[in-house]
Amino acid sequence: MSRRGRCWAVAAALVAVAACLVGCQPAAPGTEQSRTPGLDLGSVAVRSPSTATGGTLRLVTGGVDSLDPARSYAPGVWNVMRLYTRQLTTFAAAPGADGTQVVPDLATSLGQTTDGGRTWTYRLRPGLRWDDGTPLTARDVKYGIERLFASDLLAGGPTWAVGLLDDRTAPYDGPYRDRSPGRMGLRGIGTPDPRTVVFRLARPFADWDKVLALPASSPVPPARDTGETYGQAPASLGPYRVSRPDPRGVVTFTRNPYWSRALDPVRRAAPDRVELATGIVPAERDRRVLAGLADADVSGSGLQPEGTAAVLASAELTARADDPTTGTVRLLAMPAGVEPFDDVHCRRAVQYALDKVAVKDAVGGARAAALATTLWPRALPGYPAVAPYPSGDGNRGDLAAARTELSRCGRPGGFAATLASVDDGRGPALAGAVRGALARVNIVVTVRRYPRGEFLSSVAGSPAAVRRDRLGLIVAEWGADFPSPYAFLVPLVDGRSVRPRGNPNLAGVDLQTAVDEAAGTLDPVQATAAWRDVATAAMQDASYAPLIEDRALLLGSAQLRNAYVHPVYHGYDVASLGVR
Repeated sequence: MSRRGRCWAVAAALVAVAACLVGCQPAAPGTEQSRTPGLDLGSVAVRSPSTATGGTLRLVTGGVDSLDPARSYAPGVWNVMRLYTRQLTTFAAAPGADGTQVVPDLATSLGQTTDGGRTWTYRLRPGLRWDDGTPLTARDVKYGIERLFASDLLAGGPTWAVGLLDDRTAPYDGPYRDRSPGRMGLRGIGTPDPRTVVFRLARPFADWDKVLALPASSPVPPARDTGETYGQAPASLGPYRVSRPDPRGVVTFTRNPYWSRALDPVRRAAPDRVELATGIVPAERDRRVLAGLADADVSGSGLQPEGTAAVLASAELTARADDPTTGTVRLLAMPAGVEPFDDVHCRRAVQYALDKVAVKDAVGGARAAALATTLWPRALPGYPAVAPYPSGDGNRGDLAAARTELSRCGRPGGFAATLASVDDGRGPALAGAVRGALARVNIVVTVRRYPRGEFLSSVAGSPAAVRRDRLGLIVAEWGADFPSPYAFLVPLVDGRSVRPRGNPNLAGVDLQTAVDEAAGTLDPVQATAAWRDVATAAMQDASYAPLIEDRALLLGSAQLRNAYVHPVYHGYDVASLGVR
């Protein structure tokens, strides 16, 4: 899904323009809705803390794409993988901003670099063992990442590591078709001894610790790799072993006798057993949690409207519910390859005309969404960022400014445009609210809806289809794979991410120079400033109009302990959960 993009020649000019225009600050998290006692405690603190161990933790979820860490692209599944996979680094077991911090896991420390972020070195903790008692080695770490290069066999998971380690002069085909000299494997990873791993990246990159914290970077023992069927019986370095699903689709996790609490600073491993019921439809997941038949839904999708109403009508249920933003931003893309959106003033007219409160109300109001005023989700470090388009009194739009921009783009009487959206979920409601808002300045919108399965692959994600069908407005959604402005912004604004199909850079924005400068900045304060420059430039280009950020109402059972919302996995962190 997420990749990097191409060259940008006007970044400096756009940033300079940004400094001259009137800006506004987006609302801080939690300020848009009244607080209900007990609601959302788990977004900032641990609910029902306990040191007790034992019992069975019962989890539910929808479909599971794969239990192979190289093949999953679902944050809810990544959350479950904290039970059995480990990486050199991981995200801290904590709510709120603390959970976005990367910490050592299998490694003794975070990565060490002496050349500005191009080479990173890690040392494994001594004494680590797989669930069959075999010692973990640096070769297992290397092999696990080499598997990501076998895209013909193991497609599905994130490929950030591939893009950063690939040698374009000598492409690596993965371990199953390794043609390297002496079958030495991927040249970008060295293993000078059994406990040392050295990564040599294609370019300086400050967020390498975060890429290694993704489950896709999990070690795999070569002797136990079964290729595309590995997810049926994955090896474990975590506190639990994985069973095959039973006929009901329940996956059981039982204690790993070779896991050592002394060698794992992250996982609490309180339950003796964890049961994950898979393939459960949303309404049934809600029913089980409300009835106490399940302790939590780890899909991260939140309660359905009927379940939400039941929770908010009960003080007891509300007191153990959480309503976090999910990091998914709903936005409006305006591809510059479609007239009249090749004119920045026409794009800015749309920015000013939008009624973001109407958009939020269309999807369910304050419990369902928060206003989005910038390309920077709330959970990312550095929020809030400057939003350059004041949206008028009460965030209902600035119609005078919109009409001024229409005159500047030579369309004082407005224009017609085609809007593309998915035909399910929140897509139709968002499209309708956008159409209604733009009609106020005589931008006449025709809505075309497409099946979700083809929308990003061959419609909105196909630049050729966008131009052919003149899709000047695209309602889409986007979220970061890991908590970094890099992960959120690069797929949207770096021209190198543009692809013929499945293209995430819907508007064709090209800020390569600014992106590369920010991505290679190691100092976190300077890096945040550099990424804000990228976000500001993208907003001044006006090709993306952020609309709302999704919320999800989460509920835990009465017996759930140590529950908090993890900002990376968008659900209760299974690394810490226990039961009464």
